[in-house]
Amino acid sequence: MFAQKRNLALVLSGGSARGLAHIGVLEILEEHHVPIDTIVGTSMGAIVGGLYSAGTLKDFKQDILKVSSSKLVSIFLSHKIKGGNTTTAEIENFLKKYTKNKKIEKLDLAFTAVATNLKTGKEVFINEGSLLKALLGSVSIPGIFPPVKYGKYLLIDGGVVDPLPQHYGELLAKKVIAINAMPTQFKYKKESDVFDVISEAVGIMTNELIALKSKECVESVFIQIPTENLDSFDFSLAPKIIALGRKAAKQNIGKIIKLVQE
Repeated sequence: MFAQKRNLALVLSGGSARGLAHIGVLEILEEHHVPIDTIVGTSMGAIVGGLYSAGTLKDFKQDILKVSSSKLVSIFLSHKIKGGNTTTAEIENFLKKYTKNKKIEKLDLAFTAVATNLKTGKEVFINEGSLLKALLGSVSIPGIFPPVKYGKYLLIDGGVVDPLPQHYGELLAKKVIAINAMPTQFKYKKESDVFDVISEAVGIMTNELIALKSKECVESVFIQIPTENLDSFDFSLAPKIIALGRKAAKQNIGKIIKLVQE
């Protein structure tokens, strides 16, 4: 499929607010000079990976930590639902500051956003064209945001079919670091509202999808971020979530360095 594989791919899962843990992971990889050749990301993993590849992730992090939790929820969880219609206006305006009209093929680091084609139900791997459009398509959660038109595709959230695209990372590179910010354990709380139940159900399905799609190859490191007790859209926990990503990466940095040096 690919003429020549790159050496190391970083694969980032979805996870909504939980996916902010990828920021912490990237910080540790950068501090240890881990030579990432390409990033593949789904949903929030696409946003973090795409902005890192564009060189604007630090600005994004600073703003995430400054903006109020309620404002972030408004951006990442559209409340403008009228007559069954939703909008991407807020998240699009927010991301424009960091995507800067950049084309994916012109980024400093090779990047692929993963989305789902609503017309076919198949994965779409976007590695060229508008970075902004690719990110909007990858995070377009059904029922929260409308599908995004991208060329011949009608895109929705990549997590619908590929929440952790490790297999694609293996096609791109000889070695893979896969980061999963989605929970692997689930607890029903008596005080849960309807949205909590839906979120938990999606988490269960996502966990099963990851288990089915991910095949651990010899040249890989898999890191699980412990996000079980964190709500999907609790952006007030951003500092804690980023810290969890840093901690998980630190705990696995020996394995990562060994992988790189092999």
